[in-house]
This record gives sequence, C-alpha cells and structure tokens, in this order.
Amino acid sequence: MRLSFTSKNAPPPPPPLPDVILASQSAGRKMLLEKLGIRFRVAVARIDEEVIMDSDPFRLVKRRAEAKTKEIYANPRVYSLAEDRPSLIIGADSMAVLGKKAYGKAPEREDARNMLKALMGKTHLFTTAIHMILWENGKVKKSWEKVVKTKVTLRKMSAVEVETYVMRFDISRFAGAYAVNEAPWDLVTKVDGSYTNVIGLPFEVLLPTLRAIKILV
Repeated sequence: MRLSFTSKNAPPPPPPLPDVILASQSAGRKMLLEKLGIRFRVAVARIDEEVIMDSDPFRLVKRRAEAKTKEIYANPRVYSLAEDRPSLIIGADSMAVLGKKAYGKAPEREDARNMLKALMGKTHLFTTAIHMILWENGKVKKSWEKVVKTKVTLRKMSAVEVETYVMRFDISRFAGAYAVNEAPWDLVTKVDGSYTNVIGLPFEVLLPTLRAIKILV
C-alpha cells in the first residue's frame, strides 16, 4: 500500500503562465518574438484597419493597435482563447511619419515609389503603437500601451535603385514601403532610437511587461 503525505505548509502551485498571442501577421514582429525564445501564436485580427482614420498620425496608430487587441478579446471563441489560463494579447501598428503626413503600407508599387521618393534623403519618425491586454476569466485584467517614435534617415536612391527595390520586395508588407531588417543595401543610413521599434515591436515596452507577468525572467 502506498502512502502519500501532503504538508499543510506546502506552498500552492504557481498560477499558469499566460498564453502569448500576437494579433498581427507581420513577419518582423513574429521574428522578434521568436528571438526571445518564448512560446506564442499568431492570431490575425479580422479587421479592416484602413477604415480607422484620424487626422493625427500618432493617434491613428494607437487606435489601430487597440482595435487589433480588442477584436481578439471581444471574440474569445473565434480566436480560441483559453478558458483555464490568462492570455496576453499583443497588438501593434506602425507608420512612417514625415511632418503631418503618415505613410502606412503601400497597396501598389506606384504607391511605394511615391513613398520612397518622399522619404529618401530626409529624416522621418518611424512610429509604432503597441497595445497589450491581459485577458482572464472573460475580462480585461490589465492593459499596457505606448506610442514609440524612432528617428530614421534614408539615403537618396537613383530611379533605377527605387525601381529595383519595389520590384524585388513585397513592399505591401512594410510601413513606409521599407523594412530596416530586409533592405539589401544601405537604404537606412541612421537610426536614432529603438531599432526594434522600426521592425514593429519596441522591446523597450514589451520586455518589462513580459517580465512583470513572469513570461520572461
């Protein structure tokens, strides 16, 4: 006969760690989370972000990032949110901002050409809004959000270089029609601020949150 003994002073088991859900199909954001070595899954929010408009580009990215996370937690069954443990939902949106003009993703190659011509030879603000929700027991337990701005300078390119660039890459995936981590030449000459912000997920905001809820140590 086996006997088992349980100490009355035994500490309770630790609470389950949250599932990490990236509410974005961005390859750059996915790559950054993979580098952290944490378990996560992608759940692409089914929203049309183009219908979300605002005259202020910084408010615009903030509203779009919030819309992505809200879409996920407002539809827990659609996005298979766990019922027995919390979920950390990460939404983000990025744009290149020059003056009062915001440059998101280019729907067509001609749009990408025009974006690059407007941005090259100048310094713009690459802006990412990150919005994170800790969802548990059917409600939002905690939220974090911030808009991060990084100064980015692009060099001038010849017409041939611009044409080669827009024909070679799927520019529809990149805010401002460029990706700092995928450009094959010295398109970006200076980054003043967060490099991961220009990829689309500022670690300066993300990592403290992951540590606070024990996903990272």
